[in-house]
Amino acid sequence: MAIETNEGLAVLLRAAASQTISESEFWDRFKEAAEPSRNPVAALALEVATHYWGNFHSKNLLLMKVKPDRYQVEQGQEELNLIADGIEAGSELPVLKAKLKDI
Repeated sequence: MAIETNEGLAVLLRAAASQTISESEFWDRFKEAAEPSRNPVAALALEVATHYWGNFHSKNLLLMKVKPDRYQVEQGQEELNLIADGIEAGSELPVLKAKLKDI
């Protein structure tokens, strides 16, 4: 990924974490900014973002939509911000994975 793309991806992850972007807009811009098949950090961001946004689609046993668990959402926000920090700092994938395990 180009430097501009890395910066764009970091901004996009922070926007998702702060909930200042809609899910559909996030995914549209993510597809433009990142190529997970070519960049392992983008692949990690894809995995974390998928889990984060999935919190907002939770359903109970009766298949009724339920409020997302506040702690899971907060953890997802921390993870997205951590990856954004790592992208900006130029961290390698093993370092990011180790830091994510601590959250």
